[in-house]
Amino acid sequence: MASDNQDKLDSLYQHIQAVILSRQHPVTGLFPASTSINNHGNYTDAWVRDNVYSIQAVWALHLAYKRASNPHKRAHELEFACVKMMRGLLFAMMRQSHKVEAFKHSLDPKDALHAKYDTKTGLEAVADDAWGHLQIDATSFYLLMLAQMTKAGSKLIFSRDEFNFIQNLIYYISRTYRTPDYGIWERGNKVNNGKAEINASSVGMAKAAMEAMDGLNLFGNDGPEWAVVHSFADAVARAGSVLQSLLPKESRSKEVDSAILSIIGFPAFAVNDEKLTRRTRKEIINKLGGEYGCKRFLLDGHQSELEDQSRIYYEHDELINFEHIESEWPLFFTYLYIDRLFARDWESANFYRHKLESLMVEKDGQMLLPELYYVPQESILAEKEKPGSQKRLPNDNLPLVWAQSLFLVGKMLDEELITTDDLDPLGLHRIQYRPNKVTTSMVILAQNDKVKQKLLNAGCLCQTLEDIAPLKAISADQLVETYQHLGDSEALGLTGRPNRALNSLATSQAFNIDGESYLCLSWIQNEDKDYRKVDPALFQAHIRNELKIIAEHWYYQANAVFSILIDEAMSDMQGSDELFEFIRLLQKREHEEFRVIPQSAKNAFKSGNRRSIIINATNQQSLSAKLPVHGSPWPLSDKPKPYDAAEIKTAETNTLLARLTDTPSMAEAIDCLMELGARRALMNTIPNSNPAATAYKVLNSVYFQALLAEDWHSARRLYSLVLKPSTDLATYIADITVRQRLLVIGETPETELDISSPLHQDVILDMLKSVSSSPIGLVICHELVAIAGTLIKVHPEFFSGVRTIRIHNLAMLCARQFDPEDDAPVFDTLSKVSPSELYEALKQVLQQKHDEFAHVANTMRYHNTTDAQSKMKDVDWFDWRSEQGMITKLPESMLLQLWESLSNANTIVFGDVQSNTALDCKRTLSSMTPGEDTFALLIETLTSDIHPSWYKSLIFEGLYAFIRFCQQHKNCKFEQEINLPVLVSQAALDHAKQHQAEHPEDSRVEAALDEFAQITPNKVNQYLRWAVSKLHSHQHQHSSS
Repeated sequence: MASDNQDKLDSLYQHIQAVILSRQHPVTGLFPASTSINNHGNYTDAWVRDNVYSIQAVWALHLAYKRASNPHKRAHELEFACVKMMRGLLFAMMRQSHKVEAFKHSLDPKDALHAKYDTKTGLEAVADDAWGHLQIDATSFYLLMLAQMTKAGSKLIFSRDEFNFIQNLIYYISRTYRTPDYGIWERGNKVNNGKAEINASSVGMAKAAMEAMDGLNLFGNDGPEWAVVHSFADAVARAGSVLQSLLPKESRSKEVDSAILSIIGFPAFAVNDEKLTRRTRKEIINKLGGEYGCKRFLLDGHQSELEDQSRIYYEHDELINFEHIESEWPLFFTYLYIDRLFARDWESANFYRHKLESLMVEKDGQMLLPELYYVPQESILAEKEKPGSQKRLPNDNLPLVWAQSLFLVGKMLDEELITTDDLDPLGLHRIQYRPNKVTTSMVILAQNDKVKQKLLNAGCLCQTLEDIAPLKAISADQLVETYQHLGDSEALGLTGRPNRALNSLATSQAFNIDGESYLCLSWIQNEDKDYRKVDPALFQAHIRNELKIIAEHWYYQANAVFSILIDEAMSDMQGSDELFEFIRLLQKREHEEFRVIPQSAKNAFKSGNRRSIIINATNQQSLSAKLPVHGSPWPLSDKPKPYDAAEIKTAETNTLLARLTDTPSMAEAIDCLMELGARRALMNTIPNSNPAATAYKVLNSVYFQALLAEDWHSARRLYSLVLKPSTDLATYIADITVRQRLLVIGETPETELDISSPLHQDVILDMLKSVSSSPIGLVICHELVAIAGTLIKVHPEFFSGVRTIRIHNLAMLCARQFDPEDDAPVFDTLSKVSPSELYEALKQVLQQKHDEFAHVANTMRYHNTTDAQSKMKDVDWFDWRSEQGMITKLPESMLLQLWESLSNANTIVFGDVQSNTALDCKRTLSSMTPGEDTFALLIETLTSDIHPSWYKSLIFEGLYAFIRFCQQHKNCKFEQEINLPVLVSQAALDHAKQHQAEHPEDSRVEAALDEFAQITPNKVNQYLRWAVSKLHSHQHQHSSS
């Protein structure tokens, strides 16, 4: 048996030397992707991704030799070939460290590391703007392999500057979840127009790399503490959430892509939901699998005989030409082969091995895998007629070393020359579907002895900041400042982590910073003056959310450490008793959904996940230096005092300042401060104040008094004067947009602004200010964005099918909860309720709409909804439609049914003819696929400007009626346009006529529509289907004549 294995190893060694290692450059250690130069491009450059994949077989053979006690002493030779390549890429990237520094702040593709380098020199191969260099999956795969090789014992990093560069690469990839890139196929959108997209394969590879590198000492197990890499679990969690929302899709334009095989199995093992993994694999095999491999994605024209090779992009209308003749790549069978070996599914693994062996082409005595198989020109029509019936031919790129390398890895696994643990020493495959059993150590800190006594009286275990000495507590903001030093290298021009928020998981750890021990307060307690932070009920909701997020996403072996501080302001608020009771029950473990154990700070530090940060900073301060300090309150009258509000607008600035010294009422003081704020005079000194005090100091005092009085309207008005850009706000926007949702802000259709991607906090606040008509409107909009960002993380199901979130619509729906008659302005109504009431109102609105949609609203089964509607006898259907139109849902099932109906029509008009809302059915069918997000986005765009909301709801009901008619009449054809507004109006007039309703001629349609919107969906559907049937009959008669 040993002799047999040695023969196998020798045979593999000879093959790998001839096919792979013979290509390695002797100086740089880099590999060309191929020796081919043809009409599809020059493949002699060293692609980062191809290099790392090409070395997989060499690395695996090194492991096999080690396992076999290193016959012929070849293990080190093979290992050093891998090390040489990895360090060759490291040097190439380090020469572009200025790009890493720029990109981690800008996320601009122009600042990206290059995706390929000159093989002979390791220098730039093509210019910044001459290639889609931003391919985060390639950088991430490099880091993943670096982690695996380091864990296996290889030495790849030799100096502190090299370590700092790698730490900065973590920052470089940490926001992949929100960064559109060009992806594994280098050209972005499937029409190759260079438009970058968020790609699941990039997000998954970055997630795997961050998780693999986290806590790894790049100098080995005996390396110094400063050589330990810090990833950020919140970035890993966000990547996981985005994957969950994207898969089985690759991106907006690609409903499925074989590249995803690299992240659901070897090498990334990045998807933690086993059902989703199975579903995604099945989708790829069913939609892309063929006899010669898998297609990259649907309608892919790359190297097809019909591809126009004079240009790199496609016209939208020509994509349909590639249907069924997309090139098939044996490469993807290699992923499936290895995947089935890891799964111990021997029968399927054997199937893929035989498939791959049958696809090999002999060259110079070696059996090689070509890059792809294509349909020859003469067979195209027959292949389109009967997909899978024609013989395909291999292209000239032989071998695709990437594919050859992975096949050899599979073969070594298959023949038991190596094990899965050899290939994955980090054990990513073992923990991929590990159930989360997270224990959270909960530490309650009191600001002082007075607060501590209140907590003890309520039955809560707690300590003051003095009690926990020598341990200290730092805030999330201070931790952010600390990380700004980690990874800085003057020699390479690198700084540390950018100034960005750290969230739930990063702050739930214990820290040793330059030899001192710290706990970190939860990020929900940052150091701003936000009125929401002192609402006990909202704080309780946030604690629940945080514990839920930690339980779902924590991946460390040690406990999470959740630390919160109760200050005097919180303890004095009405509702603090309920908060304390909630904490008491948590500590007694009576909330079964959370595995929480109450611990002292000292014990939590011992049992928690610990981080060591060596930055040699001298300015690290304890939290005590930053605790809120409130001086004696500014004197205000405790009784209402009459004053002329209009006079304040015209008064001199000095007069306004003087009025603040005259013991004004809170209302008058606030009006004065708001006017001073509008004049940018808050830093002016109050006359005769001793010691000297500015209007800003008065503002802080009045604001604090408003909070203690729970005067939320006043607190929000004053907060508008101190509202600053915050990383928290940027985080909430990112949490919404990375889940492929469009956020719309603005109080009227004319002033609306769209936010479709994460933005810097300065930009966001400027946008909010530009669309807000009042300070209170600005603050409420800001608050609703934060709530929506929280809920989409904690309750993603509420947003199922929702692609556009209109903040003003949410405000109106929330206001109805408190003012059902719509008597008061929306923002005035909402400004008077507590932050927790607003949070619960929006949560209830979204949950209610989610539940209604599941039962009645916007379903395709109107004939089955009679029972559901009978339970809603008291519903005002006009109001119901108004609310439905404010939150539009486009579920996958409806979009698929609409797609299937497009072949029955030429044009569907959704709005006014002048508003350019016509759907060209033929163009859509020729350039898109039913499951891609671009189609959903198109429908969303065509319907986004339909107003009012009740009318929008009717338009969708008209669309459903058309779909239903097409389902019942498969071969029907509407030669003329389907004009939904006309269709809905006709149905409304039919209803009015049948009920003998009389309306003035000049408002006949409007009145009929108003009445039509007040009847049940079941009855509306009957009239709409009648209208569709009549339209079809009319068009059919017209075309016949």
